[in-house]
Amino acid sequence: MKKILCFMIVVVFVLAGCGTSGQESEKEEKSNEKSSSKAQATSKMKTFKIGQIVDADGVDVKVTKIEYVNDFDEYSAPENGKALKVHLKFKNNNEDQVLMDSTDFTMKVDNENYEQWFGTDDIHDGFSHQLNKGNTGSGYITYDVPDSEQYTLEMEASPKFDNVKAKWQIKKSDIKNEENSDSNQTNVSNEQSTNDDSVNEDVEESEEEASVEEESSDEITFTAEEYNDLVDEYNSLTDGEKMDHVNRDVIEIEYTQLEDRISALYDEQAEEDEKEYEEEMKQLEEEEKAEEERMEAEDKAFEEEMKREEAEYEAEMEKIDKELEEDLSEE
Repeated sequence: MKKILCFMIVVVFVLAGCGTSGQESEKEEKSNEKSSSKAQATSKMKTFKIGQIVDADGVDVKVTKIEYVNDFDEYSAPENGKALKVHLKFKNNNEDQVLMDSTDFTMKVDNENYEQWFGTDDIHDGFSHQLNKGNTGSGYITYDVPDSEQYTLEMEASPKFDNVKAKWQIKKSDIKNEENSDSNQTNVSNEQSTNDDSVNEDVEESEEEASVEEESSDEITFTAEEYNDLVDEYNSLTDGEKMDHVNRDVIEIEYTQLEDRISALYDEQAEEDEKEYEEEMKQLEEEEKAEEERMEAEDKAFEEEMKREEAEYEAEMEKIDKELEEDLSEE
């Protein structure tokens, strides 16, 4: 009986260990999926989402929060009516030190640039981070903007060697009021302090599930205008198949597939240009060789002509000398 009881206890512990390891493995898989889904910024302007981690030449860039600033009076009020503060976070994954500066970013409304706002005494507005490997940095920029349904934050930076671009479309629903966000944080803190341990566990589980669902549905999209620019570029490179414009946003895989097709066409064009260049060089070398042979033949003919004329001249001189000697001997 004791042996059976001990065996059952061992089985229970083994099953518990398997369950724990399975949960840990699942968490590791989710973590790996999250890291592998990191978006890539390139030399072409792409649109990314608020809160999405963007790999910009080895530097993680994330727009964490956008809010309106209301802390000003009539004398320091923004000229265009609104002060829009954008919060960003960075992490350097390169071996070498990189620079991320607030001048790498611009704010646009309807394709018009708007300047940074300095209406408060906040000395921390703007940033310039020299980041070593593995280091992180954060900061914010406040812009003087008009009231609009949508704003566009653009980045053009060269953290390491490559020039990378990115942009974020900011809707009004993405923007918080600075004062309201502070009060909301206080309310959330108070609510959390009154919850017991079991409620906190339920909240954590639901937040984790919501995070997984959000990651799975957080598909990167590109506007029809951005995709149609690629379509025009593709059509300019091919004499055969032509693509039509779209009137909808496209997902990342559609955009990157067309980018790959364009890159392949550029590679083919480069190979053809190289082949044509090699043929031109070969023809030029043949022409140069023929010209050299012609010049050598002319030089040889000229030398032979000079030798012949010189021989004739010497023969003529010898004849004159002989006649002169004969005349002298007769006298």
